[in-house]
Amino acid sequence: MKARYTTLFLILLFISAGSLYSQPIPVELMVGNKFTSLDVTFTKPFKENSKLGFFHMNTIQADYNDKNKNSFVLQDLVFYEVIKNFKIVAGAFYGKPGFNTTAGFQYSINSKKVFFLFAPRVNIIEEPSYDFMTIFQYKTPLNGKVKLYTRLKLLNVFDANEHIRSYQWFRLGVDLSGTQFGLAMDLDEYGPDPSIEYNFGLFERREIF
Repeated sequence: MKARYTTLFLILLFISAGSLYSQPIPVELMVGNKFTSLDVTFTKPFKENSKLGFFHMNTIQADYNDKNKNSFVLQDLVFYEVIKNFKIVAGAFYGKPGFNTTAGFQYSINSKKVFFLFAPRVNIIEEPSYDFMTIFQYKTPLNGKVKLYTRLKLLNVFDANEHIRSYQWFRLGVDLSGTQFGLAMDLDEYGPDPSIEYNFGLFERREIF
């Protein structure tokens, strides 16, 4: 079964590399008092105005004191836009305990000032796990060169019986020539009876090739 998941994952990567290689990818680095995170999330059509496209999310978290809280999460999904702003998705997910096939849907709004994404999905395994991801981003000009930048990313992960993990990541800063930087606050919750763990720091986000 793992070989099947790996094959699907590699196929998706091949498709995305061929179609999206020349397009910029947003990368965010956050350095906090408890952990450092690297977050890459983007969605792109294969061709201009195409209903078919690719969604990628990769989040790496390195805890300074507890290695059990380190994480590497990867989603590579193909989407089809059924109606405007509403997509069905399917592809590969990697995280604890390994590769899984996954499916779900996404509702998104993308304008000059606002980006919104609601993306529930389920891992297709004998005992399914599922999550709900929400991203809200807002930018507005402060003057001719500087924009206010805010971003909120929420994730809630469950299996059939209990809560696995949740987080709320807040960003507040400025956008200067396409690079965003400023203050960061993360709230993380682990396990069936979680308590909130806070992480404060700074972030920088920019588009790279």
